[in-house]
Formats: sequence, structure tokens, C-alpha cells
Amino acid sequence: MTTSTDLAAMPWKAPEPHELPEWRMRMCEYTGGEESMRSLAGAINAGQAAVFPAVPGMDASPGAIASVLLARSEERRLREAQLYYATADMTSLALAAAAVPPTEPVKPSRLPAPYGFMVFAEPIGGYSMDVADVLSGGPMGREGAHATVTTPIVAVSWGLWCPGEVSVTDGPTGGPAVRWFNQRTRGGLEPIPQHFDGVWLTFYAPVNSAFERLAPETVIGTARNGAPMTAGDISSHPRPNPLTWDNEMALAFGIPFGEPEPDTTKEWAQVVYTAWQLMSQTGKTQLTETEDIPRNRAGRKRDHRAGITGPSDVRIVNVHTAHRPSRAAAEQDAAASTGRRAPEWSCRWPVRPYRRNTCLNPRAHSDNGCEHEDRIVPPHIKGPADKPLKLGETVHLWDHQPEDD
Repeated sequence: MTTSTDLAAMPWKAPEPHELPEWRMRMCEYTGGEESMRSLAGAINAGQAAVFPAVPGMDASPGAIASVLLARSEERRLREAQLYYATADMTSLALAAAAVPPTEPVKPSRLPAPYGFMVFAEPIGGYSMDVADVLSGGPMGREGAHATVTTPIVAVSWGLWCPGEVSVTDGPTGGPAVRWFNQRTRGGLEPIPQHFDGVWLTFYAPVNSAFERLAPETVIGTARNGAPMTAGDISSHPRPNPLTWDNEMALAFGIPFGEPEPDTTKEWAQVVYTAWQLMSQTGKTQLTETEDIPRNRAGRKRDHRAGITGPSDVRIVNVHTAHRPSRAAAEQDAAASTGRRAPEWSCRWPVRPYRRNTCLNPRAHSDNGCEHEDRIVPPHIKGPADKPLKLGETVHLWDHQPEDD
């Protein structure tokens, strides 16, 4: 029997902004630990990693080598990251604007920091899957087991990335050559060239939250000792980290986004990039504002002892007060959302923002030497302020057939 948690599972509950430095510290410690390495290696060996390295000639399994390189790189990104917290209104604005893909090619200038970690007050996406079906292809599978869960995507880390800078040794060069691959849903493995220049994104989901509302006796798969593995076994397993690495992708600079693919890293990356675009806009089209939450002295000392080199302060990103939706609209959207997928935003943004492709140097337009970028235009409603807003499709009524030309 299939058990679904779509309606029953706990909604995502974001931390308070001041908690992010402690979350970062716990995630750094976990990422470099044995349990994380084992989980990454298992995902790679099962073909579930989207982007992964390989080292030809090494006397070890592909997963064992790749997990070390991936974990080491992610730990560095987290340690050097500027911390961001996107409020619920900011998240909904990014989702509303991202409903139409960015038209500009991916620009390094859009990154708010070279390395960053952002937690969203509401999920930026999610996906449903039968966990037992995923496990069925390996030793943890169990015949007849079914358990459908919905996983929300609630955070992202990023960092400037070039495959040629990753090596087996700790130094920038030396050791066996590392080759990187992109494992697409269709088309199999695709080598990533060494000259690739872009930004790495790691997407995070809450730990074990999808299993907490399943009946504890629900069979998920097979434990290492051969006994049935249940939802209760997973939920009761202590996890020191607040978030789990769900998926990853690399965006190449200078390459535009294509059409979004629902419930994939491509769709989530589009939302993240749109958030960066919103954060980088200033002047008349400024749509966001930030507030820095300083870390206390004791916390900064703990960060230093833990090897954290990035800023300890947390930067809260919110919609600018001039464009912020009402609390009533936010509550209406929240009531219509599950908290495990991207939230409803139509009450907060009944007229969503739109993209304007802007030429930055019109004098060079004639010889194709100009540069274009997106400008996200604030939403506004035309009409009298004291009249109710009516939304709907326009219907044209003909009282007679039009004459042929």
C-alpha cells in the first residue's frame, strides 16, 4: 500500500535569522564527517548525484573518491559563506518574478557574494517520490514497500567554481587528474570541460521531516542487518545537522537559462538567480532591502575556533517597504500553501513583477557590441485606489460576424 505524506507532513519551519551561524557550524562539522561521506558515496554509486567528480586510476570505488572531493568543496563553501535569510515576502517575490525565466545570460556580477548560504522562510520548490522505489535498485530495497514523501527545498549554498581548481591533494595543483561529469535526467553522463567557469549550487532540504508523519511501522526498505527498515527507524535516528544535502548543479557564466523543468534543480536555480537579480537592483527599480544581524562576541570566537572564515553576521533580505504586501495577503497565501512546496503568492502579488530586457550601452547596439541585462519591474495595479481589484480573463463579444477583408 502506498502511503503519502503530501497532506500530512509537517510544513517547513524556518529558523530564526540569528540561528544561522550555529546551523552553519553544525553543517560544516557534519559535511566533513563519516556519516556524510557514506551518504554521498551511496548516492554517487547509485547514480543519484547530478554533478560529481571521477579520478581515473585510483584504487577505490567512484563513490568513495567523489564523496571526499564533494564534501571537502562543500565544507569550504559553507565556511567562507556570507549568511543570508530570505523572508517569506522576499521568497514569494522571487517565485513570482521567476515564473518567467531570466532572459540575460548568467552573470557573475549578480552573485551577492562569491560564497554564500541562504535559508528561505518558505520553500522555493519541492518534489514527491516513492522512497521505497528509489531504494529498490540497491541492497536497501524491499519487495512490496511503498512510501511516497514530499521533500521541500529550503536553502542553498553557492560558490564560484571551476573544475580545474579541484585536486585530490590539498594544494591547487598536483596529484591525479580530476574529471567532472553532469548526470542529466536524459542523455546520460556529460563531461564538464576543465575550462568551465561558473557558480556551484547545493540545494538543501530539512532532515527527516517527510518521514515524521508516516506511521512509524511503514516499511521503507531493508536495514543493513536484513530487517525491515521503517519510517520510525529513520525518524528516530539522531541527526546532528539541521539540513540535508539534496541535490546540486553548476551554472555556467555567459549561458542563458532555458525553459524551466518543474521540480528540478533547473527550476530552483532559476528562483535563486532571480533572488540575486532582485538583490542587485538599486535606484528607481529597487525592490529589496537588507538588515544585518550581528553575531555576539562569544559566537564569533566559536566561529574562529571552528575554522569559519566567512562573515558571522546574518543578512536579512526583505521586500522593500515601498512594495511590501500586506499581512492579510501573506496570511491568505499561507493558508493556501502546504509548506512543503513553493507557496502560493497570488494574494501577495496579484500582478506579478515582469522582466524588462535593458540595453546597457545603446551606442554599440548597431554593431552588436552592446550588453543587455534583466531589470525586474515592480508590480503595480492600474485603476482607482478606492475600487476593488478584479482579476479575470478578457472576453470579447461580437454582436455580428466580422466581414472578410
